[in-house]
Amino acid sequence: MNALQKVAAFLFIIGLEKGRKIIDLMDSDELKNVLAEFGKLQGISPKMQENVWQEFVQLGYEEEMNPAEALYVIRQLFNGSKIRNG
Repeated sequence: MNALQKVAAFLFIIGLEKGRKIIDLMDSDELKNVLAEFGKLQGISPKMQENVWQEFVQLGYEEEMNPAEALYVIRQLFNGSKIRNG
């Protein structure tokens, strides 16, 4: 999985309520990239979900984080910059 696919999978894993709050903080380019990838998501195996979850935990994600903190962690997949395609 590439970084953008991992972001989409992560938002799927954490659920609609938490995911929506994070998406609300993204800029229009980030949103466009993530939603395009989200639309391509098809069944994510439990093993893949666990792998994605563990990667985000290793990046510093904690379930009690607020949406802005979670977005910061997500952006670590892009070396701290905005979420982008490619």
